[in-house]
Amino acid sequence: MLLDTALVTLRIAAGGFLLPHGLAKLFGWFDGPGLSGFAAELQGFALPSFAPFPGILAFLQTLLGLSVLLGAWTRLSATLAMVFIGVTVILNISNGWFWNHHGAEYPVFWSLVLFSLLLMGGGHYSLDTLIRRYHLPGYEDECCDS
Repeated sequence: MLLDTALVTLRIAAGGFLLPHGLAKLFGWFDGPGLSGFAAELQGFALPSFAPFPGILAFLQTLLGLSVLLGAWTRLSATLAMVFIGVTVILNISNGWFWNHHGAEYPVFWSLVLFSLLLMGGGHYSLDTLIRRYHLPGYEDECCDS
């Protein structure tokens, strides 16, 4: 019971932080950059900024945040989100460690939270449990067998 409560807490934290960042890029919500601003950010890192690349990345971050939050395909979602955030680590490592200097500290922290979800799965209080219950094709996850 406590483990499942801890997993819900981790999912709310990780998904709850990823989701608004994706929405800020995708729609400009929460005083975010929107797609054009996000494209400019990508260009500043010498990454592809031409359409539809910024839209795909913003949609992916939004979808992964929602999936982690709800516990839907948690291990896959956490893995993909970890890769997404891993790129942020690579882009910011030259600024040092501390996040107040745009270093890698904050994205490394969130990568570790997501890694915990990768290891543990979504727990009993997740959509993973419902997905397994109805035997959706291609879904195998032993996180919730007990």
